Amino acid sequence: MPSAATITAAALAWLSVTCTALVPSLQPYSAVRTGFAGRHQTRLWRHEVRLRSEETPTEPAAEESAEEAAPTEPERPKQFDLKAANTASAEKPFNQFDPVLSITGFISRRFGLVGGLAIVGALAATEGVEIVKGLTDTGPQPGSGETITTASGLQYVDILVGTSGDSPKPGNIVGFNAVVTIGDVTLFDTYKDKPVAFKYGQRPFQNVVCDGLEEGVQGMKVGGKRKLIVNQELAPPGVKLPPGVPIIYTVELTEVLNSYL
Repeated sequence: MPSAATITAAALAWLSVTCTALVPSLQPYSAVRTGFAGRHQTRLWRHEVRLRSEETPTEPAAEESAEEAAPTEPERPKQFDLKAANTASAEKPFNQFDPVLSITGFISRRFGLVGGLAIVGALAATEGVEIVKGLTDTGPQPGSGETITTASGLQYVDILVGTSGDSPKPGNIVGFNAVVTIGDVTLFDTYKDKPVAFKYGQRPFQNVVCDGLEEGVQGMKVGGKRKLIVNQELAPPGVKLPPGVPIIYTVELTEVLNSYL
């Protein structure tokens, strides 16, 4: 029967041979595990880098956000270029849209030079008449001082007679100065304030206008001055006159204008 030492030596020899045989067979498995672990670590690293890139904004984006946050300066108003304006006005005549010039040019093209000269002559004649009137107008003339009574009972006295312009007609805007009195009491004096204007023929009456005043300015012209003696029937509505005492208007006509309203 072999001894214990012999058995132990035989067992150790068997284990050595067995381990030597197993090591080559385990090497491929170890290499596979090593390769798999390497690829897994690489994927984890790439995933971590991608997450970091998404969380951290790139420099261009940061610059854009900074530009958006920075307040923009308001645009300065453009300065008027006098030189450019003068150049434009020199290239385009100032009166190119004047209706008179447009009509004259059309007639000249349509009827020739004679037609254009005829229009210019007519305009010159019209202006000439107005100039002559202005030169020959001597202004308001003294009135006769005669008291005239109308059918309505209105009485008036011409102090000054105007010689220029038109007399008031329905629809005209009539401007006048007036001093209104009852006896020794002055009710109204536009000379201390400003002239009054009214639309001839408009109802209801305004200010101190009444039937007597409207009738009294008939036939007057600008610059004329007239004293109106108005009875109770022609006085302003709501004014109660003492028995036998009229209301007196001393009226000076300042303007007569056409109304386009």
